[in-house]
Amino acid sequence: MSSPAVLTIAGSDPSGGAGIQADLKTFTALKCYGTSVITALTAQNTVGVRGVHACPPGFVKEQLESVLDDTNIVVMKTGMLFDEATIRVVASTLRKYYTEKPLRLVCDPVCVSTSGHVLLVDSALGSLIDEMLPLATLITPNKSEAEHILSHKGQMVVISSLADMVSASTELLAMGPKAVLLKGGHVKSTIAEVHGLIAENPAISVYTYELDENLNAPKVGFSGEHQLASLVVDVLQHSTGSRGGVETSIFIRPRIDSTSTHGTGCTLSAAITCGLARGLSIPEAVRDGTIYTHLGILHAFPVGAGHGPLNHTHSLVSRFVPR
Repeated sequence: MSSPAVLTIAGSDPSGGAGIQADLKTFTALKCYGTSVITALTAQNTVGVRGVHACPPGFVKEQLESVLDDTNIVVMKTGMLFDEATIRVVASTLRKYYTEKPLRLVCDPVCVSTSGHVLLVDSALGSLIDEMLPLATLITPNKSEAEHILSHKGQMVVISSLADMVSASTELLAMGPKAVLLKGGHVKSTIAEVHGLIAENPAISVYTYELDENLNAPKVGFSGEHQLASLVVDVLQHSTGSRGGVETSIFIRPRIDSTSTHGTGCTLSAAITCGLARGLSIPEAVRDGTIYTHLGILHAFPVGAGHGPLNHTHSLVSRFVPR
């Protein structure tokens, strides 16, 4: 299939940078056929979220069944699920449709917006953990989401270093998903930390982008005094399925000083969904997804007065020199 069909189950962002809108833009840019189920309407822009109006769970189910009855969905993702009733109806519907065929699901456990607005009510966190995580092929929490999930299980975790990320992702993997990608955008990692982790764990797979073999930025495209005081490092823990084996991978790239980060998590999980739909392994799909998202931030153009969106169409525009 030249354009594999994928599905996003998430909230709507009228400003176009996150949620359903970001997912569909990403699906199109990465040559997948996008379908969607809307769980909630939000009133938001680049400055923040003003309000949330949840769709009735029964109507969420009706949307989901309408898509699954008619379209061969290769991979799907979830974003904002908002409340317990919605989570339960999504999980039960997926279990019904995928009793005899494998479910390939990327779960982005959206809890709180960047501006601090609650996108998952507290009473729903237990259902997210118990209902969605065991169904997931991959979950993609950021620092605060990982801390929030682990704290619900009585583990008061603070993630402030690369070593903390590895430990936390191991604990999250034990909750049932086949793989965990703990995103490092809110954790400042250093070259020394990365070298130390690799020295202690030589079996770790290392993926770099825009970095040389010493994890320094190449001279081309950077000023002479440019030094990488801070890196973005994502940690992937992936169950191999053989005798409880786990593979660890890290994805390293330069940190971009940008305010165009609205919808980053949505975009990354959507890009990974596309990679899986095209037959890539989980590490390969994560690698390509992180690069697509990185370039989306790098090539973003100003929108709005706050944190603007990524440029989801950067891969569709040819330039000889980056902006």
